[in-house]
Amino acid sequence: MHTMKISHQETYHHQTGALDTDTRQLIKCVLGQCTGLLKPRWNESKALSTMSRVVGQLLEKHRYTYNGMINTLYVDDRGDDVKFLSAVAHIIFQDGTVNWGRVASLTSFGAAVCQYLKDKGRDNCVEVAGEEISAYLVTHHKDWLVKHNSWLRSNGFVEFFPVAEPESRSRNIIMTLVGLAGIGAAMTLLVM
Repeated sequence: MHTMKISHQETYHHQTGALDTDTRQLIKCVLGQCTGLLKPRWNESKALSTMSRVVGQLLEKHRYTYNGMINTLYVDDRGDDVKFLSAVAHIIFQDGTVNWGRVASLTSFGAAVCQYLKDKGRDNCVEVAGEEISAYLVTHHKDWLVKHNSWLRSNGFVEFFPVAEPESRSRNIIMTLVGLAGIGAAMTLLVM
């Protein structure tokens, strides 16, 4: 009997390929649910139900802040271009710290943008925003996501956010965004 030995590198590439797919699916589903364009299913994954719960709580608590940021970013003037979400992500992670609270904060801001755009009749932007956020995460933080047990094939995200208040884990990130939203020079980068 011949046994195949799978290298660490092959295992990593398999994990990261699945991670790309899982991330895109998760983020797009959460944004779809937050906008009402996608209804929750009774058999959804723990990661999806956890992310939906956390994002919903953050949206409820920080609606005013997110709306101010949307106005500061001149979202109405951008048409269907949501590339500014990657620029916001760069600001969130600019100090090199990656954690689930920041991932949830980025996703909740993306959900606020999607709700705003849907209300303006631009439903197609939800898919594009989901792609923008997930592409940023898997491009810039893939190793971190794999190392911290990702979401759909493991429980890293779910374990970080047990059924409890996400506020304490996300407050600092949101306060940083609020501070940056008030600084015209920092936001100029996002307007370009």
